[in-house]
Amino acid sequence: MSVSHAGDMAECSKLADKDKRAFCMASYAASGTYCDQIKNGEMRRDCMFKVVKKQRELSYKVVTKPKPSEEEAK
Repeated sequence: MSVSHAGDMAECSKLADKDKRAFCMASYAASGTYCDQIKNGEMRRDCMFKVVKKQRELSYKVVTKPKPSEEEAK
């Protein structure tokens, strides 16, 4: 199922269809709470898969910290 996405969360709130609005908000917030508001079962399932995928990407993202300079190490 393909749902067009708005430019940001503020534009999501302007969507008239409640299911599409909740899907859009869940896509940006990576929150299953918005998915629970969707009435269409297939869209809700797709929403949950997308949220889980995004949460995994965020939690497993490798963050490299810069090494401290010699002066900071002292």
